[in-house]
Amino acid sequence: MQGWSLALRAPSLTMLVMLAAVGSASADIPVPSSLPPQTYPSSVSKQQFVMMDDGVQLGVTITFPSKDGSTPAPGKFPVVLAMTPYGRDGVCGCSNPADFATRGFVFAIADVRGTGGSQGNLNGNYFSPREAKDGYDLVEWLGTQPWSTGKVGMDGGSYIGITQLKTAELDPPHLAAIAPDESLADIYDDAYAPGGIVSASFDGQYIAVQGAPGLLTPNTDPSMLQGTVTAKADQATSAPVALDYLENPFDDAFYQLRNPITLADRITVPAFITDGWRDGFFVSGDARMFEALVRRGAPTYLNIGPCTHKGCGGAEAPTLNPPDVDNTEAQELQFDQKYLMGMNVPDLPRVRVYDQQADRYVESGSWPLSQATTRREYLGAASIASTGTITDQRPARSSASYPANPAAGYSMALDGQGTVAISPYVPTDQRLEDGQGLTWRTPAMTKPLTIAGPVALHLVAASSATNTDWFVKISDVAPDGTESIVAEGQLRASLRALAPGSKPTEPRHPLVNPSPVTPHQFYDYQIALQPTAYTFVPGDKLQIRITSGNVPNSVPGTVFLDANNPTTPVFTPLPPAINTVMLGGRDGTSLLLPVLG
Repeated sequence: MQGWSLALRAPSLTMLVMLAAVGSASADIPVPSSLPPQTYPSSVSKQQFVMMDDGVQLGVTITFPSKDGSTPAPGKFPVVLAMTPYGRDGVCGCSNPADFATRGFVFAIADVRGTGGSQGNLNGNYFSPREAKDGYDLVEWLGTQPWSTGKVGMDGGSYIGITQLKTAELDPPHLAAIAPDESLADIYDDAYAPGGIVSASFDGQYIAVQGAPGLLTPNTDPSMLQGTVTAKADQATSAPVALDYLENPFDDAFYQLRNPITLADRITVPAFITDGWRDGFFVSGDARMFEALVRRGAPTYLNIGPCTHKGCGGAEAPTLNPPDVDNTEAQELQFDQKYLMGMNVPDLPRVRVYDQQADRYVESGSWPLSQATTRREYLGAASIASTGTITDQRPARSSASYPANPAAGYSMALDGQGTVAISPYVPTDQRLEDGQGLTWRTPAMTKPLTIAGPVALHLVAASSATNTDWFVKISDVAPDGTESIVAEGQLRASLRALAPGSKPTEPRHPLVNPSPVTPHQFYDYQIALQPTAYTFVPGDKLQIRITSGNVPNSVPGTVFLDANNPTTPVFTPLPPAINTVMLGGRDGTSLLLPVLG
């Protein structure tokens, strides 16, 4: 089992002692490990329509605290809202309403327009200003009901987390807190086309089927029958959501209008952001959202565990089940008690992240972690046939070339981007990619090495073609030779331009207006890898591999579809290429690692 999941490998006693010596990184703020005691013995739910400002009615299920299980308890309660496209009685992606209701909250789940029991259709609606306005209307309706205290929070993960951020941008007067989980910052760069490269695995499993789950979940209250018939008729007119994405191959206004980070400075309420290190590029976006929200000055908290988009263990992540993972629902309830109920409860750690393989949490007052320092490591001479070395000393200048193989990457089919959607998390041994691209390794560790924070590669490279892709993967090589993935990043060469405010440790790209590269000319590429917190134990080696293909996770070319003629999509493949990496000298390729301790 050692090769399947690094989290399963137990740290040595020596390593634990050394880690404990990093006093500033130790977890010292207590966090709840179980849900708070119930204040009501049961709950009761009802369904109803809530009308939006344009006359469209959304189906909502409202769950109340109850003393007898059949009638709502008297009094006023703070409200928690979730907005889902997956059917509020289906997949949902929401917390358990009873967990909140039995602790003195009203919990409301709404189907977004065009799904479930709600009227309207999905045309242009996903994460749109119209959907955000629906969130605003729902918050204000819930905040003004006779059973409401006027304090409304929001809950939910993935899509349901994004709706929180988009609603909060409009600053509804009754919104008091949000708790987005696995929600990302940039729909294009974190999901649809990270680094400008379309994610075939994610898009084929997720975007292509959007709308279907909501169609299968109507309202079940007989009094809502007529409105439900109207809702299903409206939903049947929805155009496939995938067409909107295929019509926009670059990170243009379509995405900017929908990206949570675009208007993050307008969010004024406290936020509790949660995610997992194995959540594809979503976790990169959540870390950026935390940084953006901290700048507002409102209380903002970040908790990143070791899990995937769908959790740890079980059928969806059978190889990842590390010990002592936080109960983030318990933390969210404590967060809501503080900001919705005004209770005098302990504050949460500002930043709490799981150090993988050390199997412990690290806490800090900031992200990136204040106790981490950036270390530049250089990539030495290498070739297709021989592995190069990673060293902190600048090596002599050299170069190495390899052919761009579009089929490289099959060892990641059930990992990374793929696990965000339907496929399980089964990270395969990266030795399956041996011989692809170029590879470098450190010597075997003589003491633990913990990297915790953003990771970036300064790549100096040339291509024989006018465009190519760069894929970068960091792995942990165990003494038995097993290569286990730690983090990955990617960038299309024609989209190399840096965004204003980009930092070497956290490079960002506009991902618009592609500019072909001149064949055989060297360029500087700044490539962001997923942030992480991970300890390499003695005997392990840190490995980096650079390739130019990542099928089936990524599409080796550009896809465009004209919505006026959707039967003839245009695919422009990347040309064959020999790619060359510059190594050593004054401006060679180097890796920026956030080192803890």
